[in-house]
Amino acid sequence: MTVKEIRAMLAESAAILQETNLIVQETAQQMKETDRKMQETDRKIENLSKQIGGIDNNIGYHAEQFFQNVLLENKVFGGIKYDEAIPNMKHGNEVEFDIFLKNCNSVAIIEIKNRIHQGFVKKMAEKRFGEFRKYFPEYKDCDVYLGIAGFSFSEKVLSEAQKYGIGIIKQVGEGIEVKTKGLRAYR
Repeated sequence: MTVKEIRAMLAESAAILQETNLIVQETAQQMKETDRKMQETDRKIENLSKQIGGIDNNIGYHAEQFFQNVLLENKVFGGIKYDEAIPNMKHGNEVEFDIFLKNCNSVAIIEIKNRIHQGFVKKMAEKRFGEFRKYFPEYKDCDVYLGIAGFSFSEKVLSEAQKYGIGIIKQVGEGIEVKTKGLRAYR
């Protein structure tokens, strides 16, 4: 190989290297732009999530207010008259029940959701009842009745609630309808 050929190869290599450097710089610039766009998209998604969460919270708050107002005024569940109704009954930060009804012999725990899903029924019967017994031992001698109030129920939810002996309270017009067929006392 001659010096002239070596110089030509070196010149060609330098040109290729320069072209490669330009491509790397362009790619780096494109990656920066992509990263900026991704950050902007993440920010938009976060804002949208906050808005949707706010709407969901408002709908849930509306459901709670509606059913709490009705039950605070009426204080009857499953044909049982209660002396006292307590909205948002809490035990510290551990547990909260949307509506708690009580009289001398029994209590009723009513959980409120905008739309009730089938899995919530089992959770109510197993987890929520267990939490009640754990955090409110002063009611250990009372019969405990469980209820779920909401604006929307599927037939599967109604069937599951009846299976577990949980009453259903749903909106009908401006009032409510209480379904307590199969309602049972939990001990």
